[in-house]
Amino acid sequence: MSDRSTGAFAGLGSALDEGSSRAGFLRKGAVGGALLVGGGALLGRPAVALAGHTDNIPDADVLNYALTLEYLEASFYTQALGGPGTTGVPSAPAKFNRGAITGSSLIAGFGGRIRSTAYGYLLAIRNHEVAHVNFLRAGLGAAAVEAPTFNFTSALRNVGTFLATARVLENTGVMAYDGAIRYVDSGDFLQAGAQIATVEARHAAYLNLISRGSPFPTAFDVGKKPSEIFAAARPFIASAPASVTALFSRLP
Repeated sequence: MSDRSTGAFAGLGSALDEGSSRAGFLRKGAVGGALLVGGGALLGRPAVALAGHTDNIPDADVLNYALTLEYLEASFYTQALGGPGTTGVPSAPAKFNRGAITGSSLIAGFGGRIRSTAYGYLLAIRNHEVAHVNFLRAGLGAAAVEAPTFNFTSALRNVGTFLATARVLENTGVMAYDGAIRYVDSGDFLQAGAQIATVEARHAAYLNLISRGSPFPTAFDVGKKPSEIFAAARPFIASAPASVTALFSRLP
């Protein structure tokens, strides 16, 4: 694989190896190579460890694309459920507390364990998104773009609009990662993206379920182009720094 990484990414691979048993498993299983990127061994073709693109797109741009989406998700959940936030994600008081979530007709109708755990699971999703922001910023270092300013007023009118928007954002996030993974060249960064994408898919499955949809509606997830993802996110973006605007203009 070609190596377009810069000094800003130094240590990301070792951090993955030290901090995650999944990283070691993926590395030993060669999933970060031909099986995931080229697909050769699985499809009966010669294994070619090349990313699926011919564009000159640096890995830093792809990771900054992911970071921008994580800013959006982390900010959304922080504004809805409160929390201290993190760099690029302002702290906020809770719009919806435990009582509002569990007392909603959307959740109350389930009863039992789903109702009693809903608030805690939503807090866990918030914490995951904040962790994703911190992880990507640490890997990008000085190359990390700053966060846009978001406005979720229409999405946080009530618990119903909150959960409906959360479902859309999580499913959109999965499509974004699936669409962007072909542009990553470095095995370490490919692995990092995959480790986030699978968690986003779990979030989407849970939110599909509590929205009374199928947690796994299709056999294959669909990848979306950055332009399509940006169009979906645009209604929530009040303003964006020049670095983010320039980033989306460079992406395919």
